[in-house]
Amino acid sequence: MEREATAHPEPAEGAAAAERPPVATPSGGHPAPAARDPEAVDHGRRALSTWLWRLPVLAAAGGAAYGVWQAYAIHFAKDAPDPNPVFAPVADVGVAPLSAFPDVWDGVEFVAAGVPCVAVRVPAPVPGGLDVGVGVHLVAFSRVCTHLACIVELNRDVETVAFAFNYRSDRPSLTCACHFSVFDPLRAGRAVSGPAVRPLPRARLRLEGDLGGDARVVCDGLERSS
Repeated sequence: MEREATAHPEPAEGAAAAERPPVATPSGGHPAPAARDPEAVDHGRRALSTWLWRLPVLAAAGGAAYGVWQAYAIHFAKDAPDPNPVFAPVADVGVAPLSAFPDVWDGVEFVAAGVPCVAVRVPAPVPGGLDVGVGVHLVAFSRVCTHLACIVELNRDVETVAFAFNYRSDRPSLTCACHFSVFDPLRAGRAVSGPAVRPLPRARLRLEGDLGGDARVVCDGLERSS
């Protein structure tokens, strides 16, 4: 005799729900946050790593561009001295007797209004300089370097200038040993090499006394900055 199949009724929806394990919720009754997608986290890390890798490249590119600009400024963007300098008056300062400049490229240092200066005899007239008699040309400059305010020196040794300052010329120069800037007295103090861009300010000279006797060179002005 065959057994009769016994039907098992489906559990009620409420009963099935009661059998499911409860979902953990934090205090306050809100559901716990979903777990972070590992792929999304990895994508974010890759993006951050990409930008971190680009930073030194961008810094290097910026440094190279700055270096190119500095090289251009050092070699091609030097300011030209004013052909008609304007001087601010200062109290008269006796520089030296005219006899202190017997030869071309003789120089005398002095101080005008607290500014170290140098007067130089040059072989040709210079704008802002002093012409005395026939063939005697004087010009004076501030000795304060226009780069970072070190003190420049009249350097008569052209081979030293070529070797130490990397500037070749056939005549003496005004040189700054701090950062190797070079200025040309015969070009009205123009910066010709090194990091300095602006020319040296000139000092105004005049002559007092008799050329045949006690003539003296006097400074009575400093060039106004433009």
